[in-house]
Amino acid sequence: MAYFLDVVKGCFIGIGKILPGVSGAMLAMSFGVYDQAIHAIRHYRKDIIKNTLFLGSLAIGILFAMVCCSHLVSFALEHYYLTTMLLFIGLILSGIPSIYHKMDKDIFHPSYFIVFLLSFFFVFFLSRLQMMDTQLQTSSPTMMFLLMLAIGLIDAFTMVIPGISGTALFMILGLYPTYLNMIQKIGNISFVFHSMGTYFPYVIGLLFGILFMVWMMDYLLNKHYKITYCGILGFSLSSLLYLFLETLSRNYTVTDIVAGLMCLVVGYIFGHKFDS
Repeated sequence: MAYFLDVVKGCFIGIGKILPGVSGAMLAMSFGVYDQAIHAIRHYRKDIIKNTLFLGSLAIGILFAMVCCSHLVSFALEHYYLTTMLLFIGLILSGIPSIYHKMDKDIFHPSYFIVFLLSFFFVFFLSRLQMMDTQLQTSSPTMMFLLMLAIGLIDAFTMVIPGISGTALFMILGLYPTYLNMIQKIGNISFVFHSMGTYFPYVIGLLFGILFMVWMMDYLLNKHYKITYCGILGFSLSSLLYLFLETLSRNYTVTDIVAGLMCLVVGYIFGHKFDS
């Protein structure tokens, strides 16, 4: 039963990875599996069977959601944008209290508060950058290789650091359409087979990026636990503020707003239950 729940959590994390502005790692933290996943990857050999079952369950859910739900997410964002975004905002919001409690009020210590402010404004700074006009179709093979490698590294970075959305960063850099198109085509075995040369640098960047970021986060959580969570809280609150501002920047009907608020509450309760 526990591993089935991990698959379900993985599905939500996977959907969160392809939603604009949502952090998959932040959802993992809201569901209470973030620290466990970092530890399982970093110390995989200490309990191979247990770690394989846990990480495998999460991976199955994440991959299933990213491949099978990408078209559904595109449809939901196009027709039910407010309710979809508020549902995931509620899921993220449910994890904020547990992050705060892990710091034991040390956020008010001067050095910790500086880390919190830096991380908070870092995400806000990223959201204000101008998008790069990247034309992958006309790129040279070398540029294509470097861009796919960069997408893999960025995906790994945002996959491990809570509060930083990979999709938001891809949108800032002008790479989101390429990323979403790539995810949608992963389920096509024939396409993947004939595009292995294109995907290879992405996979290399993703694997090396994950291994490095997991090593770094494992070190920070073991040696500088509270100050690391101050940074995570800053990333998380800034991402939530960015999501709220972006979501509320459109015009909605009263029905949309009521349904959206209901989804916000449902998302918060659902995330809180999973975290428990």
